[in-house]
Amino acid sequence: MADPRQDSSVSHLATRRYAPQPVRSIAARAATSVVLCAACLAGGAAAAMWHVQRDATDAAPCAPLPSEDLVRAELERTKLALAQEAAARTALQKTATASAAEVSRLDTELRFLRGQRPKR
Repeated sequence: MADPRQDSSVSHLATRRYAPQPVRSIAARAATSVVLCAACLAGGAAAAMWHVQRDATDAAPCAPLPSEDLVRAELERTKLALAQEAAARTALQKTATASAAEVSRLDTELRFLRGQRPKR
């Protein structure tokens, strides 16, 4: 039989060993890396400057503190409102207790009256 290497129908490219070759030179790859690093640094610096400028312009002066007399008046008003609330709760609790006692008394009377009616 004929040797396939000697056959004229087999291309010499099919029998060659493949070795990948870089498309770009080492200098081109290094230059690309340097350009990308510089672009990233410039972008980061721009973002940092924008952030600093935004914080500087957004800082508004604080509102002045209220006077001590105004604070004392507000405290007294709050104490009075709390005392009124406590008095209202006490009155409501007394009313609820009285109503519960009345319900209990009426329930006892109802049971007694139901027990007194004639059996059929």
